[in-house]
Amino acid sequence: MSIVLLPGQFSGDPHPVGRLASTLLSVAVAGMADPPRFRRGKLYVAEGAVTRLELSPGQLIATVVGSRDEPYQVVAAVGMVPRPPGPIESLRTQLTRLTPEGGEMIVSCTCPDWDDPCKHAVAALLSFAAELVARPELLLEWRCAASPESDSAVERASVGSRALRGSERHLRLAHSRSREPEPAANDPWATDEWRQFLGALPLPTPPPIERKQVPVRRSMLGTIDLGSWVQSALDELVK
Repeated sequence: MSIVLLPGQFSGDPHPVGRLASTLLSVAVAGMADPPRFRRGKLYVAEGAVTRLELSPGQLIATVVGSRDEPYQVVAAVGMVPRPPGPIESLRTQLTRLTPEGGEMIVSCTCPDWDDPCKHAVAALLSFAAELVARPELLLEWRCAASPESDSAVERASVGSRALRGSERHLRLAHSRSREPEPAANDPWATDEWRQFLGALPLPTPPPIERKQVPVRRSMLGTIDLGSWVQSALDELVK
């Protein structure tokens, strides 16, 4: 089941939990984009370019008006976490777990911009962050699974996005997949015949390690005496 939001249409008092959730998500988006693109996304939100948000577990679909006649569609998917119990007021201590970081989100857009994320994706996520100020429960609808049988967020993000058409230039993987280690090549010399021929080879003796204190020499970086700076740091550590 999805929830349709019209950005800026809901009038409600700011919620303390919602303010914190909105700030955390905005900071995560700022870490995903370079400063000029982040500012363009904020300007899109201020100008009302984000006209529609459709929210479902693990997926956010946004309609963003751009430079072309047809609006762009942004899809933002996130990994799922268990839904915490209790009222919304009790979620303050769990917001760092519930609010995704940049590396936990997958974003895609139908615009021709090659940057990841594009300004339309930044605007969509910032617009959703603004909605959290008065309605922090929306974060649970996006971040937590509705039922154990829910599909993965990555699969839902592919529906209606350019991922179905083979383009992956806007994708930000939530979790990097571990690659299977490549099988080691057969060593032609690791045979019993060669071991018998070579015999037992003596192991090299490790060199002695100097353990006495080494005086810090004077070295300048501009007007900074690096030796004095390192020595003062060492003095603080041994106190």
